Amino acid sequence: IPGNHEFDYGMDRFFELVEKANFPYISCNFNKEGELVFDPYIIKEVDGVKIAFVGITTPMTLRSSTPRYFMNDEHEYIYGFLQDESGEAVYTAVQKAVDDARAEGAQYVIAMAHCGNEEECIPWRYNDIIEATNGIDALLDGHAHDTDQVVMLNKDGDEVFRSACGT
Repeated sequence: IPGNHEFDYGMDRFFELVEKANFPYISCNFNKEGELVFDPYIIKEVDGVKIAFVGITTPMTLRSSTPRYFMNDEHEYIYGFLQDESGEAVYTAVQKAVDDARAEGAQYVIAMAHCGNEEECIPWRYNDIIEATNGIDALLDGHAHDTDQVVMLNKDGDEVFRSACGT
């Protein structure tokens, strides 16, 4: 999942490193001019069980990395993270990825997020996303660098396990 620091050396370097990676990058909300840059999720089969991994990148990246890296030569943003004030655009993208993965046969859905829990991240914190969606079984989170392990209820009242990854 691309987090804010993956962009610290500019887009050319970021994409160069993506090409060298021996794993896929996923994000349901990182886009260029409205088109997703990566697949929103992947499905892996383990012992006959299909597990979907949905990627979520914090829209705070536009502020916590170097804003000009996300702009064209005319200083217009061409990259984005569905950063609306209500959070609805991110919630909709997450829900679509979850629903699409379930429709493809995923028995479990793990959200791989770089969202955090700080107040400045509202409305894109991990708890905001969990409370606004359904179908996620667990959410692994970065960005805040905490190690909290919590159980929350999604919008349907089902339990979702959140595990923070630390630093």
